[in-house]
Amino acid sequence: MDTSEIRRKAREHLKSNWALSIGIAAVACLLGGLLIGTSFLPNIQFSPSREFSLLFPFTWQVTDTIRITIKSGLPSLAAFLIGGVLQLGYARFLLKQHDGKALDFNDLFSQFDRFGTGFAQNFLRTLYTFLWSLLLIVPGIIAALSYAMTPFILEEHPELTASEAIDRSKELMNGHKMDLFILTLTFLGWDVLCALTANIGNLFLNPYKNAAYAVFYREITKES
Repeated sequence: MDTSEIRRKAREHLKSNWALSIGIAAVACLLGGLLIGTSFLPNIQFSPSREFSLLFPFTWQVTDTIRITIKSGLPSLAAFLIGGVLQLGYARFLLKQHDGKALDFNDLFSQFDRFGTGFAQNFLRTLYTFLWSLLLIVPGIIAALSYAMTPFILEEHPELTASEAIDRSKELMNGHKMDLFILTLTFLGWDVLCALTANIGNLFLNPYKNAAYAVFYREITKES
């Protein structure tokens, strides 16, 4: 899979939507609904493995939620509770952006009637990835990659349960986990630069990453 082409398409989709995309990504980041990326707030990451989170930010979001909740208390607990349903709303926004449809800031909050499903997918992905991570780092990374497409799948297939969508993500990612891993690594240089700006640069990087994420999803669903 050509990662440079995926990034090119992501930039194309963002071309006329930068302001709205930054705003949605910022709110999603604050409320725990970011699909991939790191915080733009200094010192928001309470995990001891900061270097690991730079390399695999989507993995950090899934596997370290429990540790962050314990250390930072009620705000992170609230973000964990509503983050799952916000991920579904953010997935809707990203796919609409990819498909050239009219965008609305309220897309982010459009899935609250599916709160249970959103919470369940977030909780199960966190739990499964955490359990795999107990074995070693690599199994945890593989698990996070396998479950990564779940919010997009639930957005497009509301009839599925959280468990069914996770299973479908695992099927969809067969043969593509390394592709997503490589795509994530292509942003590593930008992640380092953003870290040098006290994470403020993530205001611009997160929308770019997530747009690329949506392109990746569309590409692998075409193949399947």
